[in-house]
Amino acid sequence: MRESVTNAGIGALVTVALSFIPFSSMAGGAVAAANHGGSYRTGLWLGTLAGACAMVPLLALFIPALYIAGLLGFGIPPGAPGYDLFLALVFTFFLLYTVGLSALGGLGGVWISAHTDWDLDANRWL
Repeated sequence: MRESVTNAGIGALVTVALSFIPFSSMAGGAVAAANHGGSYRTGLWLGTLAGACAMVPLLALFIPALYIAGLLGFGIPPGAPGYDLFLALVFTFFLLYTVGLSALGGLGGVWISAHTDWDLDANRWL
């Protein structure tokens, strides 16, 4: 269990470090699952856990950015009647993007470790 949490943390760090690159969640999930090894079910679980761990620091950046964008006139401004629905949709897409793509990356990481000789060990390049 401790190794799983450590690998998920490494995957979350990769996601946050590469957050300026689109689809970095997939890379974080793939690193977490490839480091751990195991079955596709394990890779899916580790990718999901890595995405959930990465979501916390990304939300710390995302919430102020969303508020500032609303004040500048992008999206729906705060205080508008549909602002709550807008926030619910934005956070749902954020959850799907971060956690969902990380889980998909976990499946890819298991496939990579089983079918290729690529070395995705994060200790090598972190």
